[in-house]
Amino acid sequence: GIGAYGNCIGIPTVGGEVYFDETYEGNPVVNVMCVGVARKDDLVKARATGVGNPVLYVGADTGRDGLGGASFASRELTEESDRDRPAVQIGDPFREKLLVEACLELLNTGAVVAMQDMGAAGLTSSTTEMASRGGSGIEIDISLVPKREAGMISYEAMLSESQERMVLIVRREKEELAKKIFGKWDLHAVNIGKVTADGLFRVLNKDKIVAQIPARALVKEAPVYTRKEKKPEYLSRTRSFKISELPQPPDCNEVLKKLLGSPTISSKEWVYQQYDHMVRTDTVLLPG
Repeated sequence: GIGAYGNCIGIPTVGGEVYFDETYEGNPVVNVMCVGVARKDDLVKARATGVGNPVLYVGADTGRDGLGGASFASRELTEESDRDRPAVQIGDPFREKLLVEACLELLNTGAVVAMQDMGAAGLTSSTTEMASRGGSGIEIDISLVPKREAGMISYEAMLSESQERMVLIVRREKEELAKKIFGKWDLHAVNIGKVTADGLFRVLNKDKIVAQIPARALVKEAPVYTRKEKKPEYLSRTRSFKISELPQPPDCNEVLKKLLGSPTISSKEWVYQQYDHMVRTDTVLLPG
């Protein structure tokens, strides 16, 4: 997470807010992001183009960890949630650092056409999204994907959310250069497929087609759920609240003590002291 991952790859934790409410006692919500600055001309988008260009799987092996991780994160946690332990990804920040450096080195060669990380739904979402955005198709052979567990079926390999993995579309004449660079960083760079012109997302297991569907059907044309809405009762009370109508407290000093004792208002030093805000010693504004 924030401290045991970001700090390890050189990202300082420089800010944040913490709020407490009893509704989140059993399942807290954490929203975190890393903000960076890059030159606009150096950006590479996740659009698969160039029929025949190879699809490279780069980074770590694929395992069974992280299967259904995105949906697991949205479910209610109960005493039986331990059965979903395989849905929790196993991160390796030090391998991620190698992956970052290898990707940056390859980007500087101009060999990369498109790039996307394998996030939620793993190899399935990354490849179909790249194909849909590029107006193309992608064909991959799942048997070529590096795996760290024996007996993985196609379904598991396609939906695994194992960390430290990326999908790259590179220029055909630059494939060997890409493999050489990733090999230097002790990472996989395996040609698992190619960009096609038919708009289909096709998955093979050696010579057998195990899945085939238009890429847009899983991205732009995917079903949209319209959930039932109901205005919560407390919202009207909250919006009609006027601080001017509050009575004057008999003891303002006592009120101040209670406010300062609230975990939402009190010092957050106990939180930010757990993280490194001086990684790479470039931090100008410190927390607190």
